[in-house]
Amino acid sequence: MLAASFIMALLFSALAIAVLFGTVQASTELASIPKPSVPEFTLKYIDYSYDVPPTYGIDQYTGQNVTIQAGYHVDNRTVVFTIKNQPFTPYNDSSGNYIGLYYNFRFKGHYGDEWTYYPFDGVQTTHSYGPYTGGLFHYYSASNSDYTVISINLDTLTKYPTGTQPIPDGSQVDFQVQAQIGHIDPISSGLLAGDFYSFTGEASDWSSTQTITIGESQTPAPSPATTPTPTSTPEPTSTPYQEPQQTEQSEIIVGAAIAAAVIGAGLGLLIYLIKRK
Repeated sequence: MLAASFIMALLFSALAIAVLFGTVQASTELASIPKPSVPEFTLKYIDYSYDVPPTYGIDQYTGQNVTIQAGYHVDNRTVVFTIKNQPFTPYNDSSGNYIGLYYNFRFKGHYGDEWTYYPFDGVQTTHSYGPYTGGLFHYYSASNSDYTVISINLDTLTKYPTGTQPIPDGSQVDFQVQAQIGHIDPISSGLLAGDFYSFTGEASDWSSTQTITIGESQTPAPSPATTPTPTSTPEPTSTPYQEPQQTEQSEIIVGAAIAAAVIGAGLGLLIYLIKRK
């Protein structure tokens, strides 16, 4: 009886040590993750919405023209973030977790105080479910270039996080960006809808606020990471060198000078002969 109790005590102690070791290891790995700096970004609103015309056909029984599919409008109002990446190289920690650089967003009405977060809320858990709901879970990792360009549909921003009402045109909206370094893991919801996701790591403070007006669409511009192609200047056309040509007026002047010289010489000779005689 004492031997069995001793063995149980040993097993319990070993389990406790293992849990404690795992906790210490996880804490050490978390402490080694650097805190990202506050991201710098620019923001623009672009309306990619379009109308799909109706489709018509002929009823096979009556021969009359019928509408096969009614026309509809596709709302694709988009907010485009251009974020300056900070130096960071992704890696795998000792537990096999992929440590990457990600971006999180929040927005509010310009005249309000309540922020809405996307995709991770204030406690670093996603609002939306995972793949079983059609892949509604989105996360936004940094690119390998100097800038990360992220386009988010305005309907996605307002619908999936909290079911916020659509933002009408003419509204002024404030946006902020947060940088995150760490790993993303699923959290079982116990529902057929899928899983939530959590972020574990370090997050920066929120960026400065950028305000845009919904409805004032801007033309897409080249990414800051792309060097614009310089405008070519056409080579100047060279004019072949030509020797200057004398005009008729020059020829007349030269002829008149020669004639005057001859006449002057003749008059001088005549005066000399007269005097001598």
